[in-house]
Amino acid sequence: MLMIAGFMPGTAELRAFELADDHLVGYAYVFGLSIVQLTTSFLTVGLASRWGVVLMNRPVPRLPVIVVAALGGLAVTWLFTISMATQVLTGHRPDAGHTHGTALVVMVACYAPIVLWGPLKLLATYGYWQRRRTTLPAPQLRSQRRQVVSGG
Repeated sequence: MLMIAGFMPGTAELRAFELADDHLVGYAYVFGLSIVQLTTSFLTVGLASRWGVVLMNRPVPRLPVIVVAALGGLAVTWLFTISMATQVLTGHRPDAGHTHGTALVVMVACYAPIVLWGPLKLLATYGYWQRRRTTLPAPQLRSQRRQVVSGG
């Protein structure tokens, strides 16, 4: 987002390349992609949070969560861990060679962790599945929790 907004020094060439055809489409794409990434990241946190099991005092159905998280994890693994890494290793840069020097170092440092996103999402999905397959239904869980709290 810093690059597309023109705030990242050393990326003017890349910015001009990315926005060459239609500025509005370029901006919408980058901001839309950022919203999708932040939303899916937030939902991934739900795999390890209490609100991923009970949301507004209602149990979250586990099968849809597991299916969507697994498919998302596989998609992200394909896009960033396999496809992007293969492209980079074969000499194809995502920036088409327009970024150099410090800007390239910053860009690589910011994007390098994305290679782990898919495998970590799949690992979190597996942990969610493990945790939820032995979880009691929400009403039983609440009554057990009350017994523990009240000392019963």
